[in-house]
Amino acid sequence: MKLKQFLSIPLLFLPFSTSIYASDRALDEAIYTLVDGVGSTRTTNIFSGTDASQGIMIDGINVKVSVSAWSDTGSKALTYDFNTNTWDEGTEDESVKEATLVDYTNCSINSYGNCISGTRAYGYGMTNQDQVWYNNSNGNYVPWGDSHSVDNFNDHGSRDFDMILLSFDQEVVLTGGTFSANYHDGGEENDVTVAGLDYNSANALFTGTSDFTWSDVSDTVITGALGHFDISETKNSENYYESSFTKNLTAAKYWLVGAYNTVFDQSASGSINNVGFKLSSLTVGLENETTLPPTEVSEPGALALMSLGLGLVLYRRKRRV
Repeated sequence: MKLKQFLSIPLLFLPFSTSIYASDRALDEAIYTLVDGVGSTRTTNIFSGTDASQGIMIDGINVKVSVSAWSDTGSKALTYDFNTNTWDEGTEDESVKEATLVDYTNCSINSYGNCISGTRAYGYGMTNQDQVWYNNSNGNYVPWGDSHSVDNFNDHGSRDFDMILLSFDQEVVLTGGTFSANYHDGGEENDVTVAGLDYNSANALFTGTSDFTWSDVSDTVITGALGHFDISETKNSENYYESSFTKNLTAAKYWLVGAYNTVFDQSASGSINNVGFKLSSLTVGLENETTLPPTEVSEPGALALMSLGLGLVLYRRKRRV
């Protein structure tokens, strides 16, 4: 029998709503002041080494941190004899070695060489093996060189890079910093390098016994946890220079903060400005995932799907007749 007409069945599409939940990344933040002071008295808040023994309180959570200094310098300090105008034979390589953190007071001075009241700022620099000792005319060996800042200067050798390592007991995000000193800032964007490292890989380097380079360290950088940022050329009302780490950096346990390091920047080319600073504080954030309100999404109802299925069944039966 020839089919004369198609079976027509109204299909009812009854929408129903479903709730879709999404999460958004938020940060609970606190300022970690590495060194502070009143007048000529400085108060330090760090522990040098790999044992995280001190903490930062972030929204009621005690985040422990240890701080140490590192630089790729010569394998021993040079010595200069003022009387003969000669240096000893120091050696230099690319190996990264632990340096010494030193707290300093920076200020504007008057004609007598004293700090002007209200201009003091406090921060950490470092001394590394670029520091040299020379025998002065009095026969005394005194330190010279190295600048005592966290810098990328080439004191008494090729350019090297100073960096401060912070090891946290849980993953955090660094969002900014303040500095008591900012040397040789040429106004470029790349003054400070901030890098979050894979904990296991980086820990093996910094606590191991084998030599390693900044290139080895750069291989441990976590995707999304690297940035090069500008430091302000003027001080804020509290006598500190500022930097905002504007990228939405990935959280990490190991963080490096240092003078602009071209080893970590594949886009670097040509000459760079000498940059040096003394680090005062860092803004540290803990990720706090918040659930956003549900979004109502309309979808075809179950009754509509059932109607469609019934129509197809009846249509096939009709054709067999």
